[in-house]
Amino acid sequence: MHVNERTESETARPDYKSHPLWNEAIALTHAAYELADRIRPSDPTTARHLRRAAVAIPAHVAGALSAEESESRREHVSTARGALAEVSRQAGRAGGEQRAAARDLQGRAVDLERAVSFQLGEVNGAFC
Repeated sequence: MHVNERTESETARPDYKSHPLWNEAIALTHAAYELADRIRPSDPTTARHLRRAAVAIPAHVAGALSAEESESRREHVSTARGALAEVSRQAGRAGGEQRAAARDLQGRAVDLERAVSFQLGEVNGAFC
């Protein structure tokens, strides 16, 4: 095989990238980065924490969607939920003219946390 030739499995898009939860995780991360960019001049610490939490979300949603073992899935779900809670918390610190965007981001984070929890994790205290 030549250097530029790749097998189908090497070029195929991973299944999780077609999943609505992962797509929303990516969109939410982009929205969090946009908010962080806007609040960075007035609150660089919150902006940094917001970005750090947001970047973890798609990776752990992908990990949960791809996990073959329930323990691995449980860990990814838990970490994704924690990162979503932190995004919501940090967004809540934004004030002034960014308040509306922050509230929107908080709502999206709560909605995604519920969806991740329901579809990938705990349902009535038991993991699926």
